Amino acid sequence: MPVVSDQIEILEASAWSKVGSQAGSNPGGIYQDDGGVRWYVKTPNTADHARNEVLANRLYRLAGVAVPDVELAWRDGDLAVASRMVKGLMLAELPEHLSEQAAVRVGEGFAADAWLANRDALGVDLDNMIVTAAGAVIRIDQGGALRYRAQGSLKTEFGPIVVEFETLRDRRKNAVAASFFGALTQQQLLSSLRRVTQIGTAAIAAAVNGIYGDGAESSRLIDTLIARRDDLAQRAQRLEAK
Repeated sequence: MPVVSDQIEILEASAWSKVGSQAGSNPGGIYQDDGGVRWYVKTPNTADHARNEVLANRLYRLAGVAVPDVELAWRDGDLAVASRMVKGLMLAELPEHLSEQAAVRVGEGFAADAWLANRDALGVDLDNMIVTAAGAVIRIDQGGALRYRAQGSLKTEFGPIVVEFETLRDRRKNAVAASFFGALTQQQLLSSLRRVTQIGTAAIAAAVNGIYGDGAESSRLIDTLIARRDDLAQRAQRLEAK
């Protein structure tokens, strides 16, 4: 597996004060740094899973999809993921009159979810996205993106074809995701796809190398991400031709 790049700054979170409890499947909690900023810090089973999640967060940013500030951090000698806390309501907590508006915002990031194979983008309990008071939808947990499943096992089918473009809209394959993505119109799909297809090859390479450094494993991951972007571009062309 790729090693961590020496280009990236890693926060030292071991002395941060714990102020809140764990959420999700990985050990973690809410911590406050020396400046009073609150972060959710979790420690995945492996350091590579931590790096994978931080990379996914950066790739979402390239697609113009809202995500929190997320950094690698040392926590008691282990590599962890520190995500700056975002104020708002989980999708499941939204009052009914706001749910429809939020669903539109969720759909805007669909193609990025598919590109990054984030099958758990919404969370089983609709707890992986936060809606702010201003109505922005923030994807707060990328633990199930790219090469890893949310609980830490490697995916066996993360390859050049973006099967998630179909499966995330299929209730038989992913009922939670399909409840938001299954009814996306052709224009909504095309708009979402453009967020990914406009990302340049150099930007993808810089994001991967910034986390993992320059090596053979990084090159393979870059090639896969470029192939997946291009696969989505072909899907967009077919949609436009309809």
